[in-house]
Amino acid sequence: MKIIGPIAGTGSRLRPFTLSKPKAFLTVAGKTVLDHILLKFSNTFDSDTELILIVGYKKQQIMEYIKNHYSDKFKLTFVEQFPRGYKEGIPYYWGLGEAVYLAHNRFKETKMKSLDQDKREGSLIFLGDMIPIDEYSYLLYKYWESDVDGIITVMKIPKEDASSYGVVVVDSNNLIKELVEKPKDFISDLAIAGIYSFSKTATISLFKNIKKYLDQRPNNPKEVYMTESLQDLVDQGYKIAAVELKQGILDFGRPSELLRGNRYLLKQNSISSEDFQKFKITVERSHLKNPVFIGSNAKIINSVIGPYVSIGDQSSIENCILENCVIEERAHLNNIISQNSIIGSNVKVENISKDNVIIGDKSIF
Repeated sequence: MKIIGPIAGTGSRLRPFTLSKPKAFLTVAGKTVLDHILLKFSNTFDSDTELILIVGYKKQQIMEYIKNHYSDKFKLTFVEQFPRGYKEGIPYYWGLGEAVYLAHNRFKETKMKSLDQDKREGSLIFLGDMIPIDEYSYLLYKYWESDVDGIITVMKIPKEDASSYGVVVVDSNNLIKELVEKPKDFISDLAIAGIYSFSKTATISLFKNIKKYLDQRPNNPKEVYMTESLQDLVDQGYKIAAVELKQGILDFGRPSELLRGNRYLLKQNSISSEDFQKFKITVERSHLKNPVFIGSNAKIINSVIGPYVSIGDQSSIENCILENCVIEERAHLNNIISQNSIIGSNVKVENISKDNVIIGDKSIF
């Protein structure tokens, strides 16, 4: 099985943080979002698994990091998604559909001897800003246990939110009958949750379906969604099952969701006093309310930190009261009282008493 990761996008909903780094490189609970995803994969797949990353925005930053940290865990392949234009100097792309299609050269058409072989040589597609709380082994078990050609993860959402998602309609066996991107009228409360797995035959058919839509809009700047191509798969007779994520998903595509994901991850792995010496963390005249994370070589002086605060490497926090915040690496904060805030890397901020603050990288306040 090959893993396909489309991570070329600019992360416009997470600006200003994504002006200096890819959205998958936002740091929560001590790791980048991409690290959280790939470490889960490395616990499920062996090192012979090919990881195909579709890169574009900040591609060099991504490629260097992945090569340095994951060359021993996966067989790495990088494919570039080229911009379709620029708006205010920032590139835009043809979206998820095109990104997934760009992996098509890694799948050669061959005759499959059995459905088992077809599944083994198939694909798993993930999104770079979503982390399922359920383990990937659970999802793959659902993929292997029946004679379906593929699975799509879904999660239940409130009826009033359905028009903001791609949703699926299923039959009594959880086989997908219909997929609709952001429906105007309510048809289902099962939203597509960003993890897909298909047999090789279904994967190649998906590529062909996407290409049809790409060929229809050579000069159209709008994104090419995958929903129409997935509907074509269903109409072509492929059996695609909806697998509901019982524990839900962490979606890091918006600032509010970033804070929610940070809270969840901190509950799984909080800092302890034994870590202070190991990671050269300085804590003086301060009170930590777990769960919190403090990065290596960070300094916490005369402050109250937590709960639910993530502080990046080499940051300096002095005379602060922080709750439910994400503070990235090399941030220097002095006399700050805040909660529900996100502060980027390499910033210097002083004398602020305000909640819901968003400050981008390399800022001075």
